[in-house]
Amino acid sequence: MIAKIITHGATRNEAISKMKRALEEIVIEGVDTNIDFLFKIIKNPNFIRGNFDTSFIEKEILIEKE
Repeated sequence: MIAKIITHGATRNEAISKMKRALEEIVIEGVDTNIDFLFKIIKNPNFIRGNFDTSFIEKEILIEKE
């Protein structure tokens, strides 16, 4: 792990909005990152609604690759 980004907001949507902005502005050179993967998660409607559990990535994100 190179860094951990944590955002806070008065509401869940505000925190997600801040995270989107942070991911858009971050620049990491020289190594592969998972920024695109993180964008998929925070743009997912079920994640935004708070409708997720420990199988979220398997059900919502990995299925998109098939």
